[in-house]
Amino acid sequence: MNHTAAIYGFEFTRPFVAGGLTFSPIERQHSTAKKLARDKIARNLTGIVSGPGLSPELVYQLEGVLSFIERLEVLVSQPVADPAAEEHPREYFRTQLSIPVRHDGGGAVLGPDAFNPWRDSRQAFIDLALNRLADPDFCKSTRLNSLLFKSVETFRQRRPFLEISYFLLISGLEGFCRAKVNDYQSKNGAEPITKALKSLGFNVYQENPNDLPRAISTYLHIRNALFHQGDFTATVKMNNSDVVLDCIQYLYNLQMLVSLTVMKGIGFDDGHTNWDCWIDRQPFR
Repeated sequence: MNHTAAIYGFEFTRPFVAGGLTFSPIERQHSTAKKLARDKIARNLTGIVSGPGLSPELVYQLEGVLSFIERLEVLVSQPVADPAAEEHPREYFRTQLSIPVRHDGGGAVLGPDAFNPWRDSRQAFIDLALNRLADPDFCKSTRLNSLLFKSVETFRQRRPFLEISYFLLISGLEGFCRAKVNDYQSKNGAEPITKALKSLGFNVYQENPNDLPRAISTYLHIRNALFHQGDFTATVKMNNSDVVLDCIQYLYNLQMLVSLTVMKGIGFDDGHTNWDCWIDRQPFR
């Protein structure tokens, strides 16, 4: 028997199947679907998801995957077995949830399904992500699940704290990278992070005073200042000069690098993602 759950705050305009689940939108018009999904005040009913294996654990994973895509909190209701929920979702489920505001994580990381060239990107990512999260051996060996959910928690906090968001991002990235290169011994976390990211195709350096955004040591210097001194800036000696590294200045780079690493980690590549957008801020090509 199929179970059906309501989706609040995820933009899609056409039905699709991913991870063994069937997704059906409430609105087929892009402008209306986008307005409902990107509402920062309320969580609007934007679709339903149905399937025979829609367990509470899968609902939790699905919320994380959909929130990751939107970089806004997406909610999924508890599944029900009533056929009326699938046949008449507007009448069966509440159309709006009025709960605390949604914090924007910086804009969706995957384009909407209403337009080419990324028409199938969201479906492909959801399918890959749910299958990976359902594999306990994969999650244990890669720690990709930790990286994904730590990324999502940065904007699902009731009131995001900069230092907590930064810690979630950098700790998730380090854990994933150490697992990928099987390096749990290096005291300098920049070593395994750089090695792992290079193996995934990212243009990064362990240290580079002439290109600080691409230098992994930049982000670890900031991490150390945040958690050892409680400072939002780190002052580092480079080329006989003091260089100030500001957490706010580099937060976007780190957020996008983590998002892209999640995509790489599950094997996603739609051919339209700009893998250097964590530097040039152009997410699609």
